[in-house]
Amino acid sequence: MSDDTAKPSRVLRDADVLLEGLRLGRVGVWRWKVGTDVVEWTENLESVHRLPPGAFDGTLASFRNDLHPDDAEAVWRAIRHSLETGKPYYVRYRAAPRAGRDALWIEANGGVVSSAGGERWLTGICRDVSDEVAYEHELERRFEQQKAVVELGSFALTQTQFQPVADRAAQVAAQVLDVPLVEILQFSDSADHLVLKAGVGWREGYVGRAMTGVETASQAGYTLATGGPVVVTDLASETRFTPPELLTSHGATSGVTVVIAGERDRPFGVFGVHTVVPRRFDDADTEFLTALANIVANAARQIAAVEQRTLLMREMAHRAGNMLQLVSTLAHQTFQPDADIDAAKRAFSERLASLSRANHLVARGGWSRTRFRALAREALETFAGRIAFEGRDVLLPPELCFDLSLILHELSTNAAKYGALSRDQGQVDVSWQISPSGAQEAYTFRLEWSDPFTGQPQQARGRAGFGTKLMRLLIERKWKGTIEEQAGGEGYRFAFTIPLIEQAVDFVGEAAAE
Repeated sequence: MSDDTAKPSRVLRDADVLLEGLRLGRVGVWRWKVGTDVVEWTENLESVHRLPPGAFDGTLASFRNDLHPDDAEAVWRAIRHSLETGKPYYVRYRAAPRAGRDALWIEANGGVVSSAGGERWLTGICRDVSDEVAYEHELERRFEQQKAVVELGSFALTQTQFQPVADRAAQVAAQVLDVPLVEILQFSDSADHLVLKAGVGWREGYVGRAMTGVETASQAGYTLATGGPVVVTDLASETRFTPPELLTSHGATSGVTVVIAGERDRPFGVFGVHTVVPRRFDDADTEFLTALANIVANAARQIAAVEQRTLLMREMAHRAGNMLQLVSTLAHQTFQPDADIDAAKRAFSERLASLSRANHLVARGGWSRTRFRALAREALETFAGRIAFEGRDVLLPPELCFDLSLILHELSTNAAKYGALSRDQGQVDVSWQISPSGAQEAYTFRLEWSDPFTGQPQQARGRAGFGTKLMRLLIERKWKGTIEEQAGGEGYRFAFTIPLIEQAVDFVGEAAAE
């Protein structure tokens, strides 16, 4: 008795349906008659290889020509092994490069099949695995980047000096990102340029000496202004800033720069990588470079903190003695026998307060070089909003900062008695700059105090009281500086210039000659 209820077969046998499934799955079927030049494959295999219709002529030579030259040997080695052993054939290779086409990766699986007539065929499938390969490469790239970040971070923690960290960070960036040019630019103490602190690929003599500007017209300056990262695909056609000579002279074409954070609101500098051939840097590249920059920034802070603690211990006794001597001098000169005791007490108290604010600011920074803009604001905080400051955020040695605090206090006291600060809406201008003095590695600090008010007797301003004597003592005798003073119908101007030797300002020489 037949079984009329038997289930119908669900085996897919329709050739058209099979071919449609292969097409949609981007899989093609092929076979090669071993020992001949005959190769057969399904029509959709041309689309799998991203070839135009009719490009395959059914020959082994056509297959050979579509292999990437660097992968051809591996493909034929896999084929020979399968023919010799009868084991399955598997290989992943790139198709031959073609203009306007991204890298095409093909995965082929198959094996040897013998026909009833004794013919041997190597047969199997091919499929486009470009997306999979790209994903795998991206994972590998991210892994290598993260591994490099961890290793650099561990290295930085063991260092007591900054230069080895900067050098290692530059080398890591060059190796992992595969770039020929790497720069770590550090802000100069004068805040008017960046110095090539460490790098890879620059001409001999550039590292440690070459400089670039901080204006937004340069890539580094633009990076500082925007906060970065700044990605450049073609430096020659860049419109956001002017390509700096440091880059153009080395043939830089593409690149990315990020900010290296510093203390508070003053950046440490800029970390950049550059190529000499066009390249598009992606988010992973910028994130990696930012991670390296953060390690460099943390290392700079950590090492500076250790140095400051060491310096602080050494300087405490020395500074305490100097401070007591200075206070004694202030007291002796302020409380003269014929002085008004109440006025003398006020003057002495104000001078001590100014000295205290300077001491607090310098001590907070670990008795290291101090930002003059912050010092000036601290010294003149009584007149906040009534003094216009103009000058770069330069760094000056701590002992000079103490004396500058006293000088600013005397100038403001004078202005409060006789000048613009004696009026409700009066304002004075304070400007400063650091400039080369002409001698090798020598610079000068110049400050100018401009008071436009002419309503009080000008001769009262220049009376040789203790304040005037103190300023001249500090500027001319202690710091070997010069004073310029003018009083007249256009107001009162007090300017002084102090020579700074190399321990005062950390400058470098001109960029090395090409």
